[in-house]
Formats: sequence, structure tokens, C-alpha cells
Amino acid sequence: MNRVGPVVVLLAAFAVGGCATSEIGKDVGRPSSSQEPSLSATVGTPVDDPVLEAAASGLGPVLEAGFPDTYSGLRLDQDKGVVVVYRLPDPALDDAARAGARGAKLELVDAKHSLKELREVTDRISADAEHWKSEGIQVSTWGPAVDGSAVNVTTVAGSESDRAALAARYGEDVIRVSREDFPVPAPTTE
Repeated sequence: MNRVGPVVVLLAAFAVGGCATSEIGKDVGRPSSSQEPSLSATVGTPVDDPVLEAAASGLGPVLEAGFPDTYSGLRLDQDKGVVVVYRLPDPALDDAARAGARGAKLELVDAKHSLKELREVTDRISADAEHWKSEGIQVSTWGPAVDGSAVNVTTVAGSESDRAALAARYGEDVIRVSREDFPVPAPTTE
């Protein structure tokens, strides 16, 4: 079975190609070093504003490490010139985000779940792969939504019955299901 998981969904992890908005998730959560790619390379969409890039690169690891129970994710909105921080309401996190913004404008947005909570669910989905297979549910990808709203799960059927089964096991308000076929490997050339 081909699967990608756990994946931070930067719209299905991931950056949105061809769009001026970049979403930052798990890969930005690691401390950067000179041997790691720049944020632009990580998200796949050019980040035109070095102030935004510096803020996101610095804020992600600090907020994730310092506020695991309230930090959900962050996204760059290049059109507005702002770093959007998703979090459960937490004045201390808000203060830390403002202090670490490095001159970038911030938008603090309430989330439903912390990244820690969503990662726990993605880990459970990973551990339950054989269970879902035996139930006839073909899970192809899963990972936390960067806005902290849910764990995005794609299944081959994308049906209400898939969603109901996943929600019954992991929680009604934490699972969002969509339809997508399994990725097909590219043909090999000889």
C-alpha cells in the first residue's frame, strides 16, 4: 500500500504551488542549520519576503517546543505580508510569538486542536494501518491541518462511511476525510 503519513498537510503538507500563500508545518518545526534547506526550498513556493521567512523559520521551532499544548501551526500569507500563527488561546504563546516575530507582522488565529494532539492522532492512524485495511478502508494520506482544525485523511472512497469509522475511532471533531486514489508510481525507464 502506498501511503504518506504522517504528513503535515500543507494542503495535502505541503505548500500550495502557484499561490502566494505558503503553509509551514512539520519541516519548519526543526531548528534550522546551514545544512538544511531554506524555508523557500522547504515549502516549494518562493518566499519573497526575507522578513517573513526569518520570522517563520524562527517562530516555528520556538512555539512548537515552548507551547506544545497550544501551538497548532503557522502559515505565510505573502499577499498580506503576514505570518499567521494558529494556536489555542494562550497569552504566553501570543507574547512569545510577538517577541520572536523579528519585525514581521503577525496574525494570531484560534485553532481547535494543538499540533501535538493532531500528531498523536496521525501516529494512531499509522499504527492502525492494518486495522483499516481489514475494515476495507483504503487510507492513502493523513496528517495535521496546519490551521489546527483536524487531521486530514484521504481515502480511496472518501465516503461518509469512511469518515464515520475514522471519527468513531479517533474523535468526531478531529477527522476530516476526502477522496483521493492511491498515488501511482511513475513508470521506470530502462
